[in-house]
Amino acid sequence: MRFEDAPALTRTWLARPRPKPDAPIKLICLHHAGGNPSNFRPWLADLPENMELFAVRLAGREARLREPPATRIGPVVEALAEALSPLIAAHRVVVFGHSLGSLLAFETMRELRRTQRPLPHALVVSGRRAPGTGRALSLHQLPDREFIKEVQRVYGGIPQQLLAEPELLALTLPALRGDLSINETYEFSEQPALDVPLRALGGTDDPHVLASELQAWGRQTSASFSWAQHEGDHFYLGSPAGRRWVIAQVAAASR
Repeated sequence: MRFEDAPALTRTWLARPRPKPDAPIKLICLHHAGGNPSNFRPWLADLPENMELFAVRLAGREARLREPPATRIGPVVEALAEALSPLIAAHRVVVFGHSLGSLLAFETMRELRRTQRPLPHALVVSGRRAPGTGRALSLHQLPDREFIKEVQRVYGGIPQQLLAEPELLALTLPALRGDLSINETYEFSEQPALDVPLRALGGTDDPHVLASELQAWGRQTSASFSWAQHEGDHFYLGSPAGRRWVIAQVAAASR
């Protein structure tokens, strides 16, 4: 299937930063809370030749800036399952998510199964404790000033140049608040394990995700499972070395 011929929903939800139509492996990436598809643009330099990258484009950012951000997980994974299924049905697909992106990827896999659509070749999660372990904070209803302060204190990740530009920061806040609302209102439900190979990744110094919480992802698959850590904190994959390591892990999962 040519991406140009994909349904409009697929082309709306997936950014395609560098078309490689002949690449046999399609990598679909989901970013962290407050992120955007451009977070994966640096990956293009290190991506294997046989792999084409797509980045999930959530409402409220970049080309979908005028759309109201989602605040609950259900509508997102329902739309994602429909949007991704044509690509998954036609190609060898690996799905990668970091932090909130891991949760969205996982629940999208469940939605694909529930609606009897094909599942991808592999799922790679990063920077996220396994579902059902621990509980999220409640920040998404705080007033703006306190919200920004607490998000930066707890998670970090808001670029300093963004904090220094109040008007630009105000444009990004609705998406960040919506993402955290998705995360903080999510309720895990026990279901049979997915029949998809799963790999869980994390940073050795991530205060939010312990090694044992990465290992717990193994309960969510009936196929093969592995886990690994790279030096760094929650955003370990932001460094060139961390990024190359994650891409190598994704490439291994695609085989």
